[in-house]
Amino acid sequence: MNQVNKLIVLAVLLQVCFADIYMHNPRGSNNRLNERGRGRNNANRMFDSQNNNRGGYNVGNLFYYAGSKLRIEWTNQHSCGNQNANCDIIIQYMCGPLVRDGTVTTTIPTNPTQCNNLNCNTDYTFGMHEDFYSYIHCRSRLRDTRLFTADRNIRINQATRTRQNSNGNRRGYECPEEKDYYPYWHPTPWKDIAVLTNDVSRCPMYTTESHNVKDRWYCDVSSSYLYMRSTSNSGNNLIPITKEACETFTYTVGNVQYNATWRRSPAHGIAAPSCGRNMWSRDNHLGNTVGGQTFNYNWTIPNDVNEKCVLRMRYNISTGDYDRDNTTSAHN
Repeated sequence: MNQVNKLIVLAVLLQVCFADIYMHNPRGSNNRLNERGRGRNNANRMFDSQNNNRGGYNVGNLFYYAGSKLRIEWTNQHSCGNQNANCDIIIQYMCGPLVRDGTVTTTIPTNPTQCNNLNCNTDYTFGMHEDFYSYIHCRSRLRDTRLFTADRNIRINQATRTRQNSNGNRRGYECPEEKDYYPYWHPTPWKDIAVLTNDVSRCPMYTTESHNVKDRWYCDVSSSYLYMRSTSNSGNNLIPITKEACETFTYTVGNVQYNATWRRSPAHGIAAPSCGRNMWSRDNHLGNTVGGQTFNYNWTIPNDVNEKCVLRMRYNISTGDYDRDNTTSAHN
C-alpha cells in the first residue's frame, strides 16, 4: 500500500522587489492559522509573505497518496513570461517530525526560557518550519557582503539582514538570506520541486546547483554555542562563510575555547528539480493566464521519510532592465 503523505500547506514569497503571489491549490496560508476574521493575526508567524493582510486560507490538514499527482495552482501579481520583468517561481517542500502548524498565532520565541522544557523545537504550541538551531546559526552567521543592497544601510552583517530585510526583522525561524536568494549556498532543509523561469538558458545552472543534487559546505559550531547565542542578537564574532576563515574561527563556551569545523552537508539525494519556461502573465493582474488557465504545475507527491510536510512558493522578480547576474555590492 502506498504511504499517505500529510502536507501542511503554506505559501511563502521570495522577491527582489515587493510583489504578491497567492497559492490557491493546495490552500496557501499566508501565515494564517485559525483566525475568525478576514485579516490574519500575525504576519510574522512563520515566514515573510509580504502579501496583503486578508490573503490566505485557514490551515487544515490535507492528505495525499505518495505517487499521486497534485495540481499546484496560483496567481501572481507582477508579470512573468514577458520582457517587463525577470521572473523565477521556485516551488519547494520540506518534511520532518517537528514541522507543524502550532496551536497559537504567536511567533515562536528565540529565547529557550520562553519555551516548554527550555526547548523551542519540541514546544508544539508554536508553529515551526525551519528549526531553532537553523535560525540561530543564520542570525550568528556572516552575510554575503558581495550582494547588491542598493541604498540600504545594513549596519550589522548578519545573514538575517538583506536588501529586503535590512533591519533583520524575524518571521518564525526563516533565514532571510536563504529566502531572498536562489540557489542558496548554505545548507537548507528545503527540497526543490521545480523552477519556472523567463530565461530557460539558466536551467542547467538551476538543476546542477540545487541542494537536491549538490553538496553544501558550512562552518559548523556546537549546538551549545548556538544555544548560548540565542539570548542575544549580537553582531560580534559572526560565523564565517568561507573555508579559509572557518578554519581559523574560534568560539568560547563557558571557559573553554573551541575551533570551528568546515563541514560538508550532503545533497538531499533526490532528483534535480524540473526547470522550464514560465507561463505568461501581464503586469499588475491577479488573474489567469492565456486561454483562461490558472498558473499551474503538476507535482508527483514524493514518498518522503516523514508524513509532516510543508509546501512553499518563492516568487523572485526584478525589473527587466536590471542585470541580476552582474550587479554586486560594487554598484551600491
